[in-house]
Amino acid sequence: MHALVATLSLALALTGLPFPAPRLVQVTDRTKCDMGVVIAVDAAKSEMRATTPAGVVTYKTGPDVQVFEKDGQPLGAVSKLQQGQRVRVYYYVDNGAIAQEIDIE
Repeated sequence: MHALVATLSLALALTGLPFPAPRLVQVTDRTKCDMGVVIAVDAAKSEMRATTPAGVVTYKTGPDVQVFEKDGQPLGAVSKLQQGQRVRVYYYVDNGAIAQEIDIE
């Protein structure tokens, strides 16, 4: 019974998010989510640029940013993303947009 209550509580909490829940990242009050299309990935600068409804956004990335395929399987590093892919980027703002997780749509 406790497991059912915990599961329902979690489901209700997640549906309260203003965006789809990430696969791995722990959501905090700082977590933001953008949906867009990859323009470029620059591994040397640890950056990914995407076109979003708000315009072009540059996300700072790093080796710990996990990328997930449509089916939920890990893809690996941000460098495996390709121009034109539709993505959902979970990030927070701290002197720029810092990516935490990227899901391919």
